Amino acid sequence: MIERFKKHYFITLSLVFITGIIFYIRSTNLDAVTLITQSTGYISIILLTFSLTIGPINLILKRKNPVSTYFRRDLSIIGGSLAVIHSVAGLFVHLRGKTWLYFLNKTDQGFSIRLDNFGLANYTGLISALIIILLLITSNDYLLKKLKPYNWKNIQRLSYLIFFLTLVHCYFYRIGKEHLNIFYWLYIPVFIIVLTFQIIGICLRLTGKGKN
Repeated sequence: MIERFKKHYFITLSLVFITGIIFYIRSTNLDAVTLITQSTGYISIILLTFSLTIGPINLILKRKNPVSTYFRRDLSIIGGSLAVIHSVAGLFVHLRGKTWLYFLNKTDQGFSIRLDNFGLANYTGLISALIIILLLITSNDYLLKKLKPYNWKNIQRLSYLIFFLTLVHCYFYRIGKEHLNIFYWLYIPVFIIVLTFQIIGICLRLTGKGKN
C-alpha cells in the first residue's frame, strides 16, 4: 500500500492539485463551491478517459492485460472520488438551500419530475454518481476475490455506462447554459479517443493479436 501511495496516489494527487491551482488562477471570478464543482468535474473526466484507454493500449503494445491492475484501479478511485465530490458540490451551485428543485418542479398540485434540460442533466449526473459509489466500494482485493474475477470485471465495466451518462449529463447541462463550446472542444474529442481505443482493443482481442 505504501508503494501504491508513492507511485500512484502521490503523483496523481499532485497533478490534480496543480490542475486545481490552474483552475483557481484562471477562474478568479468563481466562488469556492463553483470552482470545486467545475475543477473536480473536468479532472475526473480526464482521469476516467485515461483509465478507459489503458486496456486497449496494453493490447496495442502487446503487454499483459490482467483483470485488474493497481495502477488502473487507483487512477479510477481518484477519478471516481473527484466525480462524487463534483456531484455533491454541484447541488449547491445554482439552487443553494433548495436541492430538491434540481430534480423536481414545484406545481400547484405539489411536485413533478423535472424533465427539462437542467433536470435531465441532474438525473444523469445522479445515476452516474450512484454507479461510481458502487464501483468505489468494490474496488478492492477483498471483493475482487469474493465476487470472482469474472463477476467483478462485469461490475467494473459499468464505467463505460458512466462515461456515456457523463457525456449526456454535460450535453444537457451545456444546452441549459446555452454554451456548447466546451462540449465540442473537450467532450466530443474525449469520446472519440475512448471509442477509437476501445474499437482497436476489441479488434485485437477478436483477431487474437492482443496479449492477455
